[in-house]
Amino acid sequence: MNNNGPNTTLRITQRENRTYGIVNFDDDNAYPQRIYSLTNSAPTARTCVDTYSRFIGGSGFADTTFYQTVVNSEGQTMDKILSLVKKDMARFRGFALHVNVNAEAKITDIFHVPFEHVRMAAESKKNETGFDFATYYDWGREKRSNLKAEHINWFHAFNLSAEAIAIQVESLGGWDKYKGQLLYVSLDENSYPLSSCDAVLESLNAEIQSDIRTTANLQNNFSAKTILVHKGKFADEESREEFQKSLNDFIGPEGSDLMVVDVDSNEEVPDLVPITSTADDKLFEYTDSKITNKIIRNFLIPKVLLSVTDGSGFFNQEQVRDATMYYNMVTVEERLLLEATFKKLGGGFQQSINPSGDYHPMTTIESKEIRGITLRILYLLVAFSVVSTAGIMTSYFSLKNDNQLLGTQIEILKIQYKIIDERLEKIESKKDNQYPKDHSVVNAVSQKPSTYNKLIASTDVAQIR
Repeated sequence: MNNNGPNTTLRITQRENRTYGIVNFDDDNAYPQRIYSLTNSAPTARTCVDTYSRFIGGSGFADTTFYQTVVNSEGQTMDKILSLVKKDMARFRGFALHVNVNAEAKITDIFHVPFEHVRMAAESKKNETGFDFATYYDWGREKRSNLKAEHINWFHAFNLSAEAIAIQVESLGGWDKYKGQLLYVSLDENSYPLSSCDAVLESLNAEIQSDIRTTANLQNNFSAKTILVHKGKFADEESREEFQKSLNDFIGPEGSDLMVVDVDSNEEVPDLVPITSTADDKLFEYTDSKITNKIIRNFLIPKVLLSVTDGSGFFNQEQVRDATMYYNMVTVEERLLLEATFKKLGGGFQQSINPSGDYHPMTTIESKEIRGITLRILYLLVAFSVVSTAGIMTSYFSLKNDNQLLGTQIEILKIQYKIIDERLEKIESKKDNQYPKDHSVVNAVSQKPSTYNKLIASTDVAQIR
């Protein structure tokens, strides 16, 4: 059934690309590249993505041994991997990791792979080679106009089954040809994810265009457009170009305030015909404000966390605290996903790297005591103040007349509190049962570890530079 009405279109298309054996990420296979560019160019979106990212990753992993563990040959720790993953999650709603394994089906290295570098393998490619994913540093063809198929790196999907690893290695002709596996996480399950800002992409473009217009006005000293009528003819094309250049030097904030023109008679004095602009500055101001609010609402971020005021003054400590607690609860699902993912990775590592068995990323509130209030009491306070939290949401998002939406949000908060409370019980039950770090390493024969950066570098160093 087609759920797209007559006036709507699919946000992205996913079609097989037989030339390269992948599934295209939109028609031009450059959707994540566009998202990356837009979210870096639109000021509000960039701030929202950064804030969303900070709340997803929180203050890092709770277990000190785990977050300090070096997990690859580049010296990166688990906390560094988390800091890279949370940015991709916030921007793309997905992330990817390159995982090296040994013959004992244990993880030896973990590397972050930029999400925009990854594409899914087409069914025909899977059936032919068994590969599930492909990585390439320039799918958007920003560095060169053509793709080089020989520089595409292929990976099997993450699977710590000893039997699966043995089959993968054998299919490639041995450990020396084996590049490891790729862990691909998408919030849209088994397909390419829509980005976190997909619903407001038009607003991002509008904000960028508004900034371009403002810059153009500054460059033109906020002057209206004018037609210059030159009387008579130029002696030659060179004279015309020279005159045009002198006019260009006269325009803009750094242009001259005075321009001298010699004429033989009054009849040769140029005429300036102003073009009246119908643009209303108040309308532009209203539009900019509307665009900004729409982008912020898309991310469900309280304005206090973005330092956006309504003109009534700055925020107090209580407002910041309430907003922080609220957004911690909004982003709990993402942190639970990260917890489950890193639990799978940590549990499969070749040595013990998490003595407590606690893999969750701490929230900013969790990472420190607030005036002696325990973590459990903090969450109880949140639970018993759901109504006040809804009030906060009302003031931030102007939802005063939408009781149904408020009711839905309140139910979500209740469910999220229950999840957090269960997790707290699990953490507390393990506090007194921490076991010492196991420094033993599985001495199994494995392939020479490969890093994603080295794989890229080996393709074409000159291209990357």
